[in-house]
Amino acid sequence: MAHLEPERQPQSYSQPEEATSSAPPVALVRGRLALMVVVLYTLAMMGLAVVVGSWLYDWSRLRILGNSSLSELAYLDFFAPATPVESTPESAVAPSVEAADSQVEAAPPPAAPSVNLPPLNILLLGVDSRNDQRDPPLTDTMILVTFDPKHRTAGMLSLPRDLWVPIPGFGFETKINTAYALGNQTNYNGGGAQLAKDTVSSFIGQPVQYYARVNFRGFVELIDLIGGVDVVVPYEIYDTEYPTPDYGVTTFHLPAGVQHLDGETALKYVRTRNLDSDYARAGRQQQVLRAVVDKVTRADMLPSLLPKLPRLLYTMRSSIDTDIPMALQMELANYLSGNNLREIRQLVLDSRYGEETYSAEGAWILLPDRTKVRNALAGFFAPPVEGGSSVALGNPAWVRIEILNGTGQPGVAARTRDLLVSQGWQVVSIGDADRGDYQRTLIINYGVPEELIARMGEDLDLDPNHSSLHGLNVAAPVDLRIVVGRDFLSHLE
Repeated sequence: MAHLEPERQPQSYSQPEEATSSAPPVALVRGRLALMVVVLYTLAMMGLAVVVGSWLYDWSRLRILGNSSLSELAYLDFFAPATPVESTPESAVAPSVEAADSQVEAAPPPAAPSVNLPPLNILLLGVDSRNDQRDPPLTDTMILVTFDPKHRTAGMLSLPRDLWVPIPGFGFETKINTAYALGNQTNYNGGGAQLAKDTVSSFIGQPVQYYARVNFRGFVELIDLIGGVDVVVPYEIYDTEYPTPDYGVTTFHLPAGVQHLDGETALKYVRTRNLDSDYARAGRQQQVLRAVVDKVTRADMLPSLLPKLPRLLYTMRSSIDTDIPMALQMELANYLSGNNLREIRQLVLDSRYGEETYSAEGAWILLPDRTKVRNALAGFFAPPVEGGSSVALGNPAWVRIEILNGTGQPGVAARTRDLLVSQGWQVVSIGDADRGDYQRTLIINYGVPEELIARMGEDLDLDPNHSSLHGLNVAAPVDLRIVVGRDFLSHLE
């Protein structure tokens, strides 16, 4: 290296002082060039990864569908509504299969569906599995989720765990929440999940094609990964005997009103029942499920969910056990990403549909009234009447609206009322909210069709992703409750 010194010294002294001070060092230039190359290479690789990843996704999706029964869905009976598990006339609570078939034959041929997905019934099983538990766990939650892609409708049917039902193939009746454990203990063909499906199918007179079993830890992680959910708590919850994983108890307190729940709080909210009943708990479970669906289907949620996708997939695979084929899962996800549901029906089979009493063994049970349950299920599973809601959707005057001022500024509720009345809405009452620091306007829905909610958002010029929550108290004296937030003040100026 010594021979370089004589070459550098004359070169530096031969240049003018101004040129030497303005020209960047060679090492700095080379460093910047190297950095630029790295940046350009990184961007090129990221773009290539996106293109290749998209191509691989489409290729794998088509490959899975091409090798599955969905490729011939129109010609197969596998996905068509199957005949429900046979039950005796005394135990059936739905019209007979023969009667249903005769009605289908008498009806005119239906129009060709615009989608290939058939109606589906999926049984959700919530299980409290603990590491030190030796016996098969009972199902803490049983919700039948219905999905009709042709009519763009869905539904949630909650079956309380104390519901007294026949167990197919066993010749006795017991609580419905024991079917899962009984199937595992007796090596039932298909296991506990299959016996739970068969039991529900026999009781409601409808096929149950699939199940999805979720443990509590997975529920908590999934809620946290989507950033929690917002719900309307109808009344204060103060449970001093909430069960803990170590078989102890703790106090769970949640104030009434709009609350943002993380995973742990959401789990406590859907499990607590010492304050009210198992039926109220079933209603809260449906409320949280709707909140999850509403949140993950919002357009502004996609950017925040994409970075969490690997963790979401890992959590779902490790905490959800299901027999839904992967091809069908992909088709369902694809359908829901491009189609909004027109209606989500909700039904809890509570004490209105039976008698609370004791079994011969002294267990507390809900003995169903077959006639009442049959009528309720007939309405729940009935297809929507095409065009039957056009009058209701065209004229919003039937919707009873309550407006609450959540801004802390006087006169906001009255001015919002005048604005809605001028557009044809019916406002039955106004008042102040529980607090005056609401930043976003909330629309609490107690059963109004989603089309009308969208119309109200347009009439009020709300953000497309405005906060729309589903109220739990179906006996509320109003159909919509609007909490005006500070984001709406500019519309009243």
